[in-house]
Amino acid sequence: MILVTGSTGFIGSEVVRLLSQVDVPARALARNPDKGQKLPGITWVAGDLAKPETLPAVFENCTKLFLLTGNVENAVELQHNAIVAARQAGVEHVVKLSAFGASPHSNSLIGRWHYQIEKELQKSGLAWTMLRPHHFMQNLLAQAENIIKNGVIYSAAGEGKIPFIDTRDIAAVAAVTLTQPEHIGKKYVITGSEAISYRQVTEIIGAEIGRELRYIDESFDEARARLTKAGQPSWLIESSLALAAYQRAGGPTETITSVVADLTGKPPRTFAEFAHDHAAVFRG
Repeated sequence: MILVTGSTGFIGSEVVRLLSQVDVPARALARNPDKGQKLPGITWVAGDLAKPETLPAVFENCTKLFLLTGNVENAVELQHNAIVAARQAGVEHVVKLSAFGASPHSNSLIGRWHYQIEKELQKSGLAWTMLRPHHFMQNLLAQAENIIKNGVIYSAAGEGKIPFIDTRDIAAVAAVTLTQPEHIGKKYVITGSEAISYRQVTEIIGAEIGRELRYIDESFDEARARLTKAGQPSWLIESSLALAAYQRAGGPTETITSVVADLTGKPPRTFAEFAHDHAAVFRG
């Protein structure tokens, strides 16, 4: 039995769907299970990683865990609680959704958090696999309103080249690592097959929806002001800007791997495919 956390988000919901598709039984954790998609072999269970007392029944008889939480301020606490519950329940293998920039030296708080959790998992005695995906294509969906209302896409990444990855491909890698034993103890950097800039992203989306869009290359101060006005918390804004600075600078952030093709047997989706699949969102 595989337990999937973060099961209602982009990645978790696709992991659940893929496991169902190949007849692998799984338990999907959600604070509100009624929101989950009903799928063969998938049992939706109520629980909250912020409330450890809700977890023993959820983890009971599970042998594997897909560990994923959103970018929230208490992510370290939530994943710590999951690791503790996994050990107590006798879980054998944890696949953790980490981040490309997981490092104790990262300028992004989120990158340091992921590294901290990775280290805890490695010391837990549990078998582990770390998935370190690059920048999600689906992050562009948050700019749909900018596109629809003003015909613009914003970024502080300048002309930096980024190997964007579709969350559906991240989920496909996760499903493989959860169902095959040879991935224990491995760290996988997951990227798309092409490194492109936000300017190119703007052109691709514009071509797909038949509309001329403008790319606005923001300064960090301009981006900070825009995101603050949008109501984002300061820790998330500063983490986002730290990532944008790495992307603007290029170098290691342009790294492309063959992990998706190697593990799933299929090439990762291109950004053009992502734009086509989500054209209705960008058109409004």
